[in-house]
Formats: sequence, structure tokens, C-alpha cells
Amino acid sequence: MLLISKKYLTFNITEFDKGKILSERKRKRIYKTRKSFYRHYNFELLVFGLFLMGFFLLWEPWKIKAIVWGFITSSTRTIVNYIMDIAVRMGATILKVETSDLIGLLLILIAVILILIRTRNRIIRNHPSLSSCFKCEGDLRRTHRKMKHKLLEILLFCKVKQYSCRKCSFKGIALTIRKKPRL
Repeated sequence: MLLISKKYLTFNITEFDKGKILSERKRKRIYKTRKSFYRHYNFELLVFGLFLMGFFLLWEPWKIKAIVWGFITSSTRTIVNYIMDIAVRMGATILKVETSDLIGLLLILIAVILILIRTRNRIIRNHPSLSSCFKCEGDLRRTHRKMKHKLLEILLFCKVKQYSCRKCSFKGIALTIRKKPRL
């Protein structure tokens, strides 16, 4: 048993505690990690590869300019042919559709957009800003939104804020229209 005495404190330390204290004081060992061959010599390998490629291109009678130009022209021709094929098919489809059908689709699209705008405005109006709890008139605090609130924010193009009451179990959301930034 060891007796340690400081100015005002006296401790009795057993052999077990003494070993524990000494083991905590031991210096931590630094482990060296072995780097792979590539990590250690990656710069040298790159330079060696560049030298090999340079000498190979000097000695080999390739016409790289012609090869690259041929690849670019053939790939460009292929892309242009696909685009022309798609354009011809779309043109043939459009020629089959009558003008009255296009105007009818356009009017239906406008009606659907107007319905969606009206629905958005009604949903936002039904979830006004909250200042106090509806149940107990207590103070509200902001809480983290759930994934469904984030999706609602994206779909309705508005700001969604979730609140919970400090006194009761009320949870609600408030929807506000985002203000457009002024330029």
C-alpha cells in the first residue's frame, strides 16, 4: 500500500490502483503504417510512363492526327444521324395530329395548371402562420421538419415550418409563400 500526500489531500493507493495509474501514464506507441509500392513511388512511376510513351510515339510511325480526326468525324456523323432520325419521326407524328387536337391539348394543359395554382393557394391559406397553440393557447416552438414536409415544400413552392406546443401535444405546420428576391 502506498500513501500519497499532497498539501491538503491524502490518498491511500493499493497495488492494483498503482498499476492502473502507471499504465495510464505509459506513452502510447506510434505505429508506422507501410505504404504500398505504388503510393510510395507514384510520381516516379508517372514520369517513367511518360518517358516510355514519348519514346514509343517517336519511334512508331502512327498518324495520330488522322486517327483522332477519323474518330471525331465518325462519332459526329453517328450523332447527327440519330438526331435526324428522331426529328423525322417526330415530324411524321406531328403531321398526323390535327391542329384542333393540339389546341385542345393546350387548353386542357392550361386548365390543369390553373387548377394546380388554385389548389396550392388554398392549401397555403388553410395553414396560416401560427403564433400560439390552438388547443391551450400556449407558446409554440419550432421543431425539425419531416421528409413529408420537405416534399410538400418542393411541390407547393412555399416555406413549411413545423411547430409543437410546449404545454400540450399539439403539432402543426405553417405554410408561407416564399418572397422573391429583389434585384
